[in-house]
Amino acid sequence: MLNENFKVKHTGIQIKRPAEVNSPLSSGKLWLLIAFLFAWGLSQAQKYIDPREADNYYKDRNYLAAMKVYKELLIQKPGDIDYHFNMGMCYLNTNIDKSLAIPYFEWITKQVKFDNDVWYQLGKAYHYANRFREAIKAFGQYKIKAGGSDLTKADKEIEECTNGEELVKYPLKVSFQNLGKEVNTSFPDYYPLVNSDESMLIFTTRRPGPTSQQVEIDGYYSSDIYVSRAVNGVWGKAQSIGSQINGPYDEEAVGLNPSASELTIYIDDIKNFGKIYYSERKGNTFQKPILYNVQTINSDFQSSGSISPDGNTLFFASKRSGGYGETDIYMAKKLPNGQWALPQNLGPNINTPYKEDFPWLDVDGATLYFSSQGHTTMGDFDLFKSQWLNTDSNSWSAPQNLGYPVNTTGDDRCISFTSDHHVAYVSRVRPEGYGDMDIYRVVFNDMQRYAVVRGRIITADTTKPIEALMTVTNVKTSDQFQFKPIPRNGHYIMALPPGVYRVKIECSGYTTLNDNIIIYDLSSFQPETDKNYSLSK
Repeated sequence: MLNENFKVKHTGIQIKRPAEVNSPLSSGKLWLLIAFLFAWGLSQAQKYIDPREADNYYKDRNYLAAMKVYKELLIQKPGDIDYHFNMGMCYLNTNIDKSLAIPYFEWITKQVKFDNDVWYQLGKAYHYANRFREAIKAFGQYKIKAGGSDLTKADKEIEECTNGEELVKYPLKVSFQNLGKEVNTSFPDYYPLVNSDESMLIFTTRRPGPTSQQVEIDGYYSSDIYVSRAVNGVWGKAQSIGSQINGPYDEEAVGLNPSASELTIYIDDIKNFGKIYYSERKGNTFQKPILYNVQTINSDFQSSGSISPDGNTLFFASKRSGGYGETDIYMAKKLPNGQWALPQNLGPNINTPYKEDFPWLDVDGATLYFSSQGHTTMGDFDLFKSQWLNTDSNSWSAPQNLGYPVNTTGDDRCISFTSDHHVAYVSRVRPEGYGDMDIYRVVFNDMQRYAVVRGRIITADTTKPIEALMTVTNVKTSDQFQFKPIPRNGHYIMALPPGVYRVKIECSGYTTLNDNIIIYDLSSFQPETDKNYSLSK
C-alpha cells in the first residue's frame, strides 16, 4: 500500500492515497500517474546543471569544456549577466571564431548595470573581427570610467585598431594553402619551421600521440614536435620527431636554421622552466636535446631562439634584468672555444616595452624576422623584419610590418621562409581549416615561381615549316595557355607555375598528340625541363 506521505523527489508534488474506494481514478491508472510523475521528477533532476562545473573549467582555462556548460546554463537562466560574460570570454580565449563573443558582450551592454570591463572585452571582440571603428568606440566607452594603467591599455588597443585600418587598405597579393590532413588535425598545429629548400617541415602539435596520451587540465594533449618531409612536391604524413625529443613534458619547436641541421626547442620541464635547448640532426634523425649554456643563454626566462646560417650567432627571446619590459630579442656570438659570449640586447629599434618573440635570421645573414606586440602591430603579435645594418655592431633598421593578411588582428607569432622568399609557412585559424590552428603555406603571388619547359616539335618531313599549336591546361584550375613553336625548326619554350597539366599539340596533316606534364613544387621544383615531341601522320 502506498504511504500517504510519499513524495516524488525534486518536484515538491505530494501524492496521497485516495479517500474512497470508488474514486473515478482506478488503481491501475493511479499507478500509471505515479510512474509518470516519478519519471518527470527524475528528468527534471537530470536537467540540473551545477554552475560550479563551468566555473571550474573556466578557472582551469579549459574554455571549450566551460563553453558547453555555460550554453546549457544560459538556457536555464537566459538573463544571467555572468554567464553571458564568461561565454564571451571563452570565445575570446579559444581558437574558435572570436567574433562569436560579440553578441554576448553586446547583450550585457543593454542591461542597466554591468562591469566596465565588458566595454573593453567587447572592443577586443570587435577588434578580432576587423570591425575597427566599433572597437574604437567600445574602448572609448571603457576609458570613461577607467583610470591609470587601464587608460594606457585602452589607448594601446585604439592604436592597434588604427594600425589595422591602414594595413587592410593595402593587402598583399598572397594565397593561403592549407597543408591538408597529412599534416593538420582538429587539434592545434602551430609554429611551422621549414628548411631553405622546402624539403622538411617541423612543427608543434597538441594532438594525441605516442608520448601524449592524456588530456591536460586545459582540455588539450601535451605539446609534441612533429616532422613532415616532401616527396614529389607533396608533404608526406607528419610523424613524431621521436622519443629522444618528445617526452612527458611540453616540447615545442621554436627555431630552425636554414639547412635544418640544428633545431631549437623549448621544453616545459619542471626542473628547467623557461629554458631553450638545441638538437643536432645526423642524417634524418634529430638527436637528444642539449641545454644551451646556462650561465649566458639560459640564466633567465627564454621562450624561443634560432641559430644563424653560419652557426656563429644565436638569436633568442628572453625576459631578464636590463631589458625594455617583457621578453626582448638578444643575440650571443660563439667564441673560439665553442662557448657563447655574453648576450647583447638588440636595443630599442627592435625591442619595446611589450613582448618580442621568435627571432630568425634569414639566409642572407642580414634580415631578421621576429614577432612583436609593439611597433605597428594591428593586434596581439604581428610579424616584422629588420635589416642588420652592420654585422660588426649591434645596429638595426626600423622594423617593417610584413603586412596584411600575413599579419592579422590575432596572434601572428611565427613565420618561416624558403630561400627564394616566394613561400612562407604560418599557423592560422581559417574557415576552411580543420577546427583549430592549422599549418598554411603562404604563396607571395608577386613572386610566383615558374618552371621553363623547352624542347622541339619533330616531324618526319624536315622540308616544311611546322605550323603547330600547343594548348596546355591546368588540370586543377582549368587555366589554359597556348604556345606556338618556331615554324622553321620546331623549337618551343613555355613557362608554367607548379601544377599538373594536359598538353595537346595540333598540327595540320598530323595526328593530334596528347601528353601530361607535372611541374613539381616544394623541394622537387625544377626551374628548367627539356622535353621533345614527335608528331606522326
